Amino acid sequence: MELRPMGCDEVLTLLTDFLEEALPAGRHRVVADHLGACPACSGWLAQVLATIAAMRCLRDGVVPPPVLAALHESFAR
Repeated sequence: MELRPMGCDEVLTLLTDFLEEALPAGRHRVVADHLGACPACSGWLAQVLATIAAMRCLRDGVVPPPVLAALHESFAR
C-alpha cells in the first residue's frame, strides 16, 4: 500500500518518533522523503539534532534544577 505524501505540519509532529525509529517502515520512508525534499523541515530537523547534541554535553549539576524542570516540561508538551 502506497502512503500519501505528508505536509510540513504532519512531518514536524512526527520528528521525535522518526528520530527514535518508532514509525512503521512505510511512514518512516515518507517522512524521510519529505525531509530530504523540504528545506524548512530539514532545517527543523537540524535544530532538533543540534539541541540533542548540546543537551548530551551537559552533566548532572550543571543546569539549575528549575531550568531543568522547565526544559522537561517544555519537551513533554
